[in-house]
Amino acid sequence: MCYNAVMNIPNYPKLKLKQGRDWTARRGHPWVFSGALQTPVPPHKAGTVVDLEDAGGEFVARGYYNSGTDIAVRILTVNPDLPIDAHFFAERLADAYNLRKTHLDLETTNAFRLVNAEGDYIPGLIADYYAGVVVIQSHTAGIDHLLDYIIDGIKQVLQPKALLLRNDVQVRTREGLKREEPQLIFGEIPKELVVTENNLKFAVNPWTGQKTGFYADQRDKRLALLHYSKGSSLLNCFSYSGGFSVYAAHANPKLKTTSLDQSAVALELARRNFSLNNLYSDKHAFVVADAFEYLQSCTERFDTVVLDPPAFTKSHREKEKALQGYVRLNTLGLPLVKPGGILLTCSCSGSISMEDFSGTIAQAAAQTHRRVQILESLEHGLDHPVNIFTPESRYLKALFCRVLD
Repeated sequence: MCYNAVMNIPNYPKLKLKQGRDWTARRGHPWVFSGALQTPVPPHKAGTVVDLEDAGGEFVARGYYNSGTDIAVRILTVNPDLPIDAHFFAERLADAYNLRKTHLDLETTNAFRLVNAEGDYIPGLIADYYAGVVVIQSHTAGIDHLLDYIIDGIKQVLQPKALLLRNDVQVRTREGLKREEPQLIFGEIPKELVVTENNLKFAVNPWTGQKTGFYADQRDKRLALLHYSKGSSLLNCFSYSGGFSVYAAHANPKLKTTSLDQSAVALELARRNFSLNNLYSDKHAFVVADAFEYLQSCTERFDTVVLDPPAFTKSHREKEKALQGYVRLNTLGLPLVKPGGILLTCSCSGSISMEDFSGTIAQAAAQTHRRVQILESLEHGLDHPVNIFTPESRYLKALFCRVLD
């Protein structure tokens, strides 16, 4: 690759935008869609770093390119003097880490999202931190192409004990990439790590666990649940490793919890988490079942019901079907809440807004003839920042509702 002799900047391949299509990138949006590029587009390998120019040839932004996706360029910087190298990623990673160090109590919490893709200005990269171990996911060809720089930056900024690459996620196929087996980059990582979150202990399997092993995005929702766990019974549907159940049981020793999941493996992890926090009691049940079937047949009522399902859709094309799913789920859940009890209902479907989601609860309330008050609404925790120009990435919604007859 040639370099600019004055600035020592590589002469990146240039792509030209159509007339008037440069304003979104200049404004700060990190995506440029294929329809904004002048044609024919010169052939470049997927993941190649390119410079975007406006119709007059003026520099607009620098990012990485993939001709095989609707998002043709994901922007990394609008500064023409910043080369995309190890130093660039070290600076971005340091900024991300400093945000977490400043606003999280790392003495009581050592599991958190370190890089949240566009939210931390590194589109396509997910990185989670677990007690000195970093687990990363590359969702795009550009991050695959730049991975060595990123690994160098992680070593420089965090000096972790070990680094694991989890490229086994379905989202990679959208970029024409293969799903891969987990790869240990350096260090040693056991099958189970024990992390702390708000002084509670949780077992994490970074090799095969969901996401990268733990749902750090629900930390603040788990903490908020403590205010609402003063009754005698809690039903936690789609419980995975039992995070909501552990928090509630720890706060209220009189509480009887029922953790429900389709996966027996997940519930064994939940049992392990109860044990790690010395919550030994016959009051805590672990039920392997389909949540919809269980809710439909259950005759018991609970002081608190938690509905935290996996995403019902990954695309706008299936939005209406997903909305119907949330109506059905909450229609089944609401009748199981005691009068005056609490429903915590969540959605992690990115194509559904908070307004859309609350609308499904309203429909469910009407169908079940329950009065519902929204007490609190939460979205992303502080370690899952959202780029102001990509509201599409605001995937998480949680509503704490009081339910009355």
